[in-house]
Amino acid sequence: MRTLTLLAAVAISFVATAPAMAQTTAPAPADASALPLRAYIPTTISPQAAAMYRAYRAFVLAPRPPINRTAAEFDAAYKVSEKHNIEASEARLKLYPGTAITQRLINGVTVYDVRPKDYRDDGTVIINVHGGGYVGGSAKSDLGGVATAAAVTGKRFISVEYTVAPHGRWQLVTDQVLAVYKGVLAEGTRADHIGMTGGSAGGDIVAATTLKIRDQGLPMPAALVLISPMTDFTEGGDTRQTLKDADPALRADEVRPALDAYADPADQKNPYVSPVYGDFTKGYPPTLIQGGTKEWLLSDMVRLNRRIKEAGGVSDLEIYEGMPHGFPGLFINAPEGKEAMAEQIAFWNRYLPAAKR
Repeated sequence: MRTLTLLAAVAISFVATAPAMAQTTAPAPADASALPLRAYIPTTISPQAAAMYRAYRAFVLAPRPPINRTAAEFDAAYKVSEKHNIEASEARLKLYPGTAITQRLINGVTVYDVRPKDYRDDGTVIINVHGGGYVGGSAKSDLGGVATAAAVTGKRFISVEYTVAPHGRWQLVTDQVLAVYKGVLAEGTRADHIGMTGGSAGGDIVAATTLKIRDQGLPMPAALVLISPMTDFTEGGDTRQTLKDADPALRADEVRPALDAYADPADQKNPYVSPVYGDFTKGYPPTLIQGGTKEWLLSDMVRLNRRIKEAGGVSDLEIYEGMPHGFPGLFINAPEGKEAMAEQIAFWNRYLPAAKR
């Protein structure tokens, strides 16, 4: 899924260059109406976010390569995108000197234990599941983003290196995240001191694995933060049609083969694949869902929010004007990104308070 993985790498590099970019980026073409809808820059967003849009407009408008459909094609694309992602992540890590990162195994699954500079153990931990369209990304190449989150929250993060599709399908991936969760419990952290977070595919995997945690009779985590999550592998949802040409970061024809690589069509309404079809009356943690009005997956977020609330659960849905898929990471230095991060911090403080002082 070229758009998701490479755009993520570009986004990380934006973090270090955003101030200069805002001053040097050329203005939008006079005939903006001639551009595809996904290249449209809303006039109602911050100047900083508009500068970011302009900075990757050429990428959005570039000719599309062939769509990956076979395991060999997915593997080849993964190697290319991962190289870019790791380089961009390492550049971002330099912004956070003193971050302690330890690679280790939890129940046989590789994780990265990330602690911010001058970390003070408050007894809580946040399990992070990276995005990348199910076929891309890694915990290693996501470390720049995780280090940022650790720095601004002061929390310890454990990032899961799950097996991406087509080699890792939904049964294995949710079991890997579940194994890490069980391991964190076994290490002595109580469930009400554990948060879980993920963006895009990672948000879906977190939401689905939480249902599996509950259904296995385990205590559920204290809270979830889901950023632009996909929650329905079928073509259900109004914005799957109305916004499919508006989202600069996701294209339906490129996404579908990756979804089928992760879950067979016959499995795609299973709640551990598409959590919007889960039974939330059995309980679910307080959940924060963040997204933007340009998102092809907006209906996925709206529907999950309604399912949780209709069952009596707590769900905060925060949708930002003119923002694309995954905007909190893309536009981290823009007012919209800063506000989204402030909301995440406030949510963690509310539902994942310090277990010890």
